[in-house]
Amino acid sequence: MGGSKEAGWANQILKKAQLVKLESHEQNLADTLIDLCYNAEKRTGVPIGIALAAAFDLLVSAEYYRNLTNRGWCYCPEHQSLIFPYTNTCPACVLSAKFYYHRSNKPESGKIGTATSRLLCVFLDRLFVKSSKNFKIYKGSEPIDILIHDEKENVLLLAEVKAAPLITLPLLVRSEEKLTDLIEGEIVELPHTAVDNSSLASANICLLIPIHKDGLWHSKLVEFQTKEGNLTNTNWAYTQLENIFKGNNDLFDLYLDSWQRAFEAYQVAYHKKDRTSNVFWLTNACGQPKPRPDEWPARSGTGYESVSDGKTSVGMDRTDDIKKGIYQVLKLGAESKPNNKQYQIKTALISNIHAARHYDEYLTSLQDVVWALDETGLAKKAGELDIETPIYNLFDGIISFTQNHPRDEWIREHFRF
Repeated sequence: MGGSKEAGWANQILKKAQLVKLESHEQNLADTLIDLCYNAEKRTGVPIGIALAAAFDLLVSAEYYRNLTNRGWCYCPEHQSLIFPYTNTCPACVLSAKFYYHRSNKPESGKIGTATSRLLCVFLDRLFVKSSKNFKIYKGSEPIDILIHDEKENVLLLAEVKAAPLITLPLLVRSEEKLTDLIEGEIVELPHTAVDNSSLASANICLLIPIHKDGLWHSKLVEFQTKEGNLTNTNWAYTQLENIFKGNNDLFDLYLDSWQRAFEAYQVAYHKKDRTSNVFWLTNACGQPKPRPDEWPARSGTGYESVSDGKTSVGMDRTDDIKKGIYQVLKLGAESKPNNKQYQIKTALISNIHAARHYDEYLTSLQDVVWALDETGLAKKAGELDIETPIYNLFDGIISFTQNHPRDEWIREHFRF
């Protein structure tokens, strides 16, 4: 009877789970980006995990760009452009250390989690295909985010997913003329201000990539095709990103260099309190501007608006997510590992980027924890347990592209980033 119950538990969670089915536009862009990553590793020696993390941000960006509308644009007089930003400041000017507040177009935190969790499954699926691993990825139901099934080795990985991008590149449309207003009888150019982009369907939309050259940050503009005819085609950004990056190693190298510098700036700002790199202000969770301009707006309650707040923390770096993730992995392990003999059950935290700011504070002391069940409630040492008592890892793996901590051979073999 016990065996039947155990088999029923494992089959039940797989029955409830939904196989992640890839859309062609997701698959094509992911394949293009992954190929660029491995080419970059061979040509430049960049760690493959860093390249994959940077590429994943582009995949997420394509999803964000689906919501591009006529509203939400910022007019920048210094660059005579309309800009669609993803942090609360003009991105072209902040690269010169100038802060002009404009509300960002980032999705709500709940929508970010849903999008990134799915796209991480897409990205992992294509990585598995590239390395000839025939794994199936499922979207789970509470408390399981995703399941990865290796039928050949009879492994079932139950994972909690916490993922969010480091940076979302802004979009820009050059303005053919300066935007003006009549002030006290004089025609003057508008300052930085929110405007509608009424010609979005026919405008040449550009991707704004920050470039570091000769010690300074600059903007490189890469043109998409116009959005004309694509107003109802929400997949247009996937196609556009695939078109501009496919086979373009030089462009990807420029982007990758900037992404690495941004990731370094993100970490240094927290650990060394150094916010001098201007690209830092394009990263998520970068906080309030420093120095803060006199005209920077106050919040409705207390304090001042941020350039990007902690709710959009990078990867698994949001502290509430880390704490929830620890509990969920423990719960998954406790409910599955002792009660199942049908599969080799593994449990893990999975993200695109490790908790670069908070890993030591929240995870270092727990990463090598093992546990066992003691129904007597009396054991104080492992030797006081029955000799056949199983020992389980709290984390079989803390997995991300940028840093891995595997405690299991299957995870060590199949998640080499």
